[in-house]
Amino acid sequence: MLQLLECDLELVVKSGFLYLPLLYDPAIAREIQYGPTPDGSAEHSIEVAGKHFIKSVSIQSILTGMEGIDADYYGQVERECLRKFPVSSTLEGISPDSKLMTLLLKVMPYFIRKNKGFTRKRLHDEEFLDFLGDRIDIPQSFREQADRYLDSGPLLQRLNDLEKLEQKVEPLHDGPISVEVLGRWLHEALELQIVDQEIARLKKRLRDRERLTEAQRNHFCTLMYIAEKGALEIDGFGLYRIGSGDDYLVYKRTGEYILKDYYARSYLFPDCRVAVLTMRPFGPMVLEPYKHPFLRDHTAKQEICMKGFKSPDELTADNIIRLLEGGINALLYGYDARRRNGYHSLDPTLHYVKTIEFEDYLINNDEPHAVRKKDWDEI
Repeated sequence: MLQLLECDLELVVKSGFLYLPLLYDPAIAREIQYGPTPDGSAEHSIEVAGKHFIKSVSIQSILTGMEGIDADYYGQVERECLRKFPVSSTLEGISPDSKLMTLLLKVMPYFIRKNKGFTRKRLHDEEFLDFLGDRIDIPQSFREQADRYLDSGPLLQRLNDLEKLEQKVEPLHDGPISVEVLGRWLHEALELQIVDQEIARLKKRLRDRERLTEAQRNHFCTLMYIAEKGALEIDGFGLYRIGSGDDYLVYKRTGEYILKDYYARSYLFPDCRVAVLTMRPFGPMVLEPYKHPFLRDHTAKQEICMKGFKSPDELTADNIIRLLEGGINALLYGYDARRRNGYHSLDPTLHYVKTIEFEDYLINNDEPHAVRKKDWDEI
């Protein structure tokens, strides 16, 4: 649609619909005269000053669907429109659709064991937030800061300032219109729509704050603390923010594990963090400088070699869980001692071929726990 607005076309507005110029020939003449219209109305086309125009889309549908039509343009207009009323980045980080909330409430509960026994109980969001609050030591000063955030005063001020904006857009009159005039009108109408949506959002937030229970206030404080700190690790599952936006690196520790070579000798591998980025390309990697048959080198942030791996097209909680589990399973269970699959084999096969060696991981028969020469605690 926006590409259309960049063209030099003559358009017509009628009854809230946009009519586009139509190349007229006998076949089209019969179609527009007798063919049904998409919305069931009789008027499929109109003639203005001897030129024919075909009915296309409603102008209101362009406005309501602009975010999906051109997300970049919509975001630019939204930033320009609301730049005088900035929202705290911390509050943006704990909005329901943020990546942080997806990681905390949909991914993290899958990897953290919260109950005893063999059953894995699925906790509700409120129960899991209670669990996080019990495991995190939040300073009293930050709790006071969270209370100030929950104060309705700044929110009311923002709402009043938005409501004072005297914006009014006259509806488009029926008749011919240039692309330039239509583009300006759409921009102004879109600004008004964004302001109205922000006002409705603020009113809802005020109503929600009035109904907050003490437990919900504690949940808010916990989420704010995590968003402000930008990092968290509990029971081997962790995340930390990348940059100042809403992208994160999420990881799960493997713990120590044993692999066997062709001769059934055991190698004890140190703990490492298998991680996934919340930005493309989506794929599991090992954060530390690490060596493994499925890692090409002995460096940090290496992608894990996984047979048949295909990066998912979108970032979802299920995809993040699948990528983390796939990477961990590849390291712990993917190596086949008989086939010596991977970039390297645990036992050297051709000594004149330069490869990564794992002798320092080899467990001595006399000393089952004398494993490594390297101090991995420094990593």
